[in-house]
Amino acid sequence: MKKELQTYPFSVLSKQEQEKLTHAFSYEKVKKDTILLEQEITRVEKLYILSRGHAQYYYEMNNTKILSGELKIGDNFGGISILLNDAVSIRSLKLLEDSVFMTLKADFFLTLCNENSEFQDYFTNEFGKCMLNKSFSGIISRQIKDKEFNLPFFNRPIRSIFKPNIITCPMETSIENAAIKMSRNNASAILIKKDKRTIQGIVTDADLRKKAVAQNMDMSQPVSDIMSSPIISISADCQVFEAFLSMIENDKRHLAVYSQSGDITGIVSEKDLISAQTKSTYLLIKTVKSAKTIQQIENIHSKLEKMLLDPIKNGASPEYITRLIATFSDAIIDKVIKFSLDKMDPPPCKFAFLTMGSEGREEQTLISDQDNAIVYEDAEHPKEAKHYFDELSQLICDQLDLAGYRFCDGNNMAKNPKWCQPLSKWKEYFNTWIRTSNPENLLHSSIFFDFRGTWGDIALADELKEYLLGAIGGWAGFLRNLTENTLYFKPPIGRFGKLIVETQGEQKGSLDIKLAMLPLIDFTRVYALKNGISQTNTLTRLFRLYTRHALTSKEYTDIVRAYNYMMQLRFVRQITTIMDEEKSPDNYINPHNLSALDQTLLKEIFKMTEKLQQKLGIEFTGVV
Repeated sequence: MKKELQTYPFSVLSKQEQEKLTHAFSYEKVKKDTILLEQEITRVEKLYILSRGHAQYYYEMNNTKILSGELKIGDNFGGISILLNDAVSIRSLKLLEDSVFMTLKADFFLTLCNENSEFQDYFTNEFGKCMLNKSFSGIISRQIKDKEFNLPFFNRPIRSIFKPNIITCPMETSIENAAIKMSRNNASAILIKKDKRTIQGIVTDADLRKKAVAQNMDMSQPVSDIMSSPIISISADCQVFEAFLSMIENDKRHLAVYSQSGDITGIVSEKDLISAQTKSTYLLIKTVKSAKTIQQIENIHSKLEKMLLDPIKNGASPEYITRLIATFSDAIIDKVIKFSLDKMDPPPCKFAFLTMGSEGREEQTLISDQDNAIVYEDAEHPKEAKHYFDELSQLICDQLDLAGYRFCDGNNMAKNPKWCQPLSKWKEYFNTWIRTSNPENLLHSSIFFDFRGTWGDIALADELKEYLLGAIGGWAGFLRNLTENTLYFKPPIGRFGKLIVETQGEQKGSLDIKLAMLPLIDFTRVYALKNGISQTNTLTRLFRLYTRHALTSKEYTDIVRAYNYMMQLRFVRQITTIMDEEKSPDNYINPHNLSALDQTLLKEIFKMTEKLQQKLGIEFTGVV
């Protein structure tokens, strides 16, 4: 034990701290070939120091191990993950031979870091060195694994977690008075001004301890005697991982933040970044991924609502919010299906879990109901396969309900035996809906044709999508019928430009902004199906249509802006009902609660929507 404590970084600890450590360490034996920690999955509850044996750490991507290295006797592992990755392992750790670890509980480790800056610096400096590796920083910033797993925190701009606040004092201010001002403002740093506009340097609480108190300086001396200069600064538009890098490269824990105008608006600290990270929705997604039982994710959707409060109110892009919700929902589905399969025998054949409607378009809001289905291979024993997948579907939908995704009012779920079928039956469904025009079939088309494979053998979903597009191309009358159906949904604006609202009931005086968006979504769907576009997301469909010259530049820009504006209204309304009214979220907007400018903008959007519907009608039905 004493030998380990003499190695860096433990050697920087005081004798008293080392004495505490001797009682805090535990020994753990681990067998050869054990994967002790798994990247992005396992929670790191201890700091591991290899006492005997041999281990390998690595990051696995596309079946290839990268960022790998060997852990030798005396080396430690897990500290960076505890400090800077929400205590979830950044890389996997596999034992190459029977080994023994000394372990230190995460809480004790964090206390050591908080009480000994030099000890903590070892781990933050190691993180900085890793970040200088492009592959590592790419993983942290999600540029490499973005498609598989969304990491919003490290990609976020500083301004999204930074509140402009600036505490300053002149250079001639005494050290004592500067310290008093920092204390009163609960600030860990103060900016030192040379004149009214020029920031000359910075003094942190560490400067006060190390330069003033430790050196027995006269506290009446000017604060400029202990300031650091020049000041290291970063743009408010820079990403969080850039701030971490800047701190490491310059050996600083505080950075001045400047706005687009170039003016310094405040300070961001290493502590601010780590604190903000703990509130990140990324942490919630990782909680889902590391869950061992369904009870650990019960009603977890309600936690997402609270975490999205600030981003939505601060005007975060609706596209970013819906993408985040889709990532969260996909993580829930992945975990729930695995839990369900654990209770069943192995599947008799390949299958895919499909999400449809708004979830299939990756456009879910905070109203979380289920729209899903299962497609499976045409099996050798169809009755047995049907029985198996009906039972599996029931388990999946029931557990999704426990996680906070309520059952669909229209019963458009895999637990409905009608929507749990082999591939041949789904093709039969699609063919019937396309060739036989009636209200029920057209309704099914608008829901089920916006599907995506979310889990399982995605090739089955791809084959079904390919069949769908081919079948539509071979029956021109379907798009005419679909268009006639979509034109029934009119934007809520009267002949004389007055917004149409509910005239009675609980939502009197309001309009349903979700229904108001439907014509834009339907317009995009019809054109996407005509052009053989397989993607389901509305914004992606619009972009594909624009690149194929099916939309003019002005049409594309106007529709995207209108869509994002109305989606933002939906999110703000839903957050208001949840947080302020303590009700379930809804989509009802009262125009009288909007500014005159917003009311005018809504009217213009609805007028534009009417023109788009006219274009749709002329092209597909020949009628204005």
